[in-house]
This record gives sequence, structure tokens and C-alpha cells, in this order.
Amino acid sequence: MKLDVSSLGNAIVDVQFSIEEDFVSTLEKMSIQKGSMTLIEAEEQSNLIDLLNKEYGNSKLSCGGAATNSMVAASNFGSKCHFSCKVRDDDLGNFYLEDLEKNKILHSNKTSQSELSTGQSVIMVTPDAERTMCTYLGVSNLLGSNDLNESAIENSTYLFLEGYLVTSESAFEACLQAAEIAKKSDTKIAISLSAEGIVNAFRNQMNSLIGVGCDILFCNESEACAFSQHKNIDQAEIFLREVSSQNLITLGEKGSLIWDGNKKETINGYEAKAIDTNGAGDIFAGSVLHKICAGDDLKSAAMFGCYAASKQVERFGPRLTKAEYCLLYTSDAADE
Repeated sequence: MKLDVSSLGNAIVDVQFSIEEDFVSTLEKMSIQKGSMTLIEAEEQSNLIDLLNKEYGNSKLSCGGAATNSMVAASNFGSKCHFSCKVRDDDLGNFYLEDLEKNKILHSNKTSQSELSTGQSVIMVTPDAERTMCTYLGVSNLLGSNDLNESAIENSTYLFLEGYLVTSESAFEACLQAAEIAKKSDTKIAISLSAEGIVNAFRNQMNSLIGVGCDILFCNESEACAFSQHKNIDQAEIFLREVSSQNLITLGEKGSLIWDGNKKETINGYEAKAIDTNGAGDIFAGSVLHKICAGDDLKSAAMFGCYAASKQVERFGPRLTKAEYCLLYTSDAADE
């Protein structure tokens, strides 16, 4: 079967809370910076969830993971997608695989009997719509080459890799192997830098992964500056041209900055009343990949990505509903 996008990523179940700004000082005492993604152990996460439940209650449970969110968007827009991940044979793991199937995402994943549980991420959203994440990878940290579906990669137009995977030695090796399979099969490679902290902490791994070959690079402004080690976004963008054939830098409400291989363009953002920025970059990447696979050029794909992201930030949680994906895709607003 010919696929549009094959991907691998961390299988993470999100536990999301709306918090007040004054709770940020409590997080800082725990060495958790507002707006960051911090990897923590299971006990630390459990204690944090207990604290948040006492303070705020009303958490929202949903399937997440950056690459998964992107594949859910692309699939709901009509792309044929395959996703490789690792979950435990527990309630959260089965919940996760059922969610992939509900979103018509093909997978060949089997639940693991590992003592490690399915990964979870505590996502805290402040009134300014900024999200802070504390993630326990769990069994996702064991994702490896044995979890790859070589046939899916070979028969895809794009392989999409999330930068979060470089934090695990086995997952990093799986990414390198997946990229090599893609190169031999003429499958193009798209990579997301994922988080500024990941770029800074795992720079060598990120360089090695992108060095295999990158056709499209996704990142936001802070990630671009961190990876290039330039404080100026224009200098960072020029640097990225040397490591990727095309790149897209998201600029929040300002839109995105793209390099299509020949010229740089700024894509204006769409007006939005943001309440939660969680998932904005994910839907942007999924939207762009869907449009590219459908034959659009990078500029029109980025315009649709910005439009989709503007709708994502207006709701609580990392994804739209099926009806919202459908309405977004059939809307003419993105072409205005």
C-alpha cells in the first residue's frame, strides 16, 4: 500500500491542567521552567499530579505525543499515515492504540510486557495560553529498531521523525536506521526539532540525525536559534539552509518563516483568541505534510499550516475534534 507519511515517535498520554500564573513559582522550586518540556521520573510525575489535583482538579486525559498529533491531523485531512511507537500492555497503552485506530492511522505496534508503564506527560496551561510540560517517557524510552516497519517507510512519500526521540539511545538508533531505509527507498525525510531544551541537551545526536539527510525541517524560533547557535532569527534561518533542503520556522501569532530551496518568505499568521498553545506546532507540521503530499508547494502548505494552528490554539488540548478537522479542511478561509 502506498502511504503519504510514515512516522515514529513517543507514545504519550497527556494529563492536562489549567493552572494560575502564581503556580509557576511552585514549578520553579521544582526546577521546572515555564514554557519548557522537562523529562521527569515516574514518582516525581505522580507527586506533581497529586499536587495539581489538590490545587485544581479537573484534569483532561487525551492521547498525545508530538509526532502522533501531527499524524492525527494529516490523517483527518485525508493522508494515509503509519505510526510506530511503543506502549505497555496497560490501560493507557490500549487506550493509545485504540486512539490511533479511531483516527485511521495504520500501525503494527504490539503492547509490551515491560515493567515500565506507558508514557505520560503532565501539561500545565497558564492564562496566557503558554504550556509547560513534564514528561515521563516510560516504555517509550525503549522504542528501538525492532519497532520499525520497514515496508511502511519504503512505501511512504515522507518519513517524519520527532526530535524528542534523540533522548533515548535505542530510539535514536531507530531514527538513524529509519532514515537510512528512507534514503535507500527515495522516501523523503522530514524532521522536527521538537524543543529548545532537547536541542541544547542532545546537540550531537540531533546533528547526526539531520546529517543523514533532511528534506524538510520543522522548528519554532527558539529551537532554530538554539540549533544554529545564533541569537538572530534571520541568521538562524540562513544556517538552517545548510542542513535541510527546505525549512519552516513557526513564529507564533506572527505566522512562519519558510525557505523553499530557492527563496525565503514570511507567511502571515491568522488572528486567533489563544487559550492553549499545546499542539500548535504539531498540527502545523501535520498540515504541511498533508498538503505537500497532496501536491501543494511549500508556501501554500505553510499558509494552511498557519491557519490550522490558529484554530488549534483557540481550544483546550493538543488536537481538534474530527468535526473541527473536517470543517477546517473544507473552509475557504485559508485561501483568502
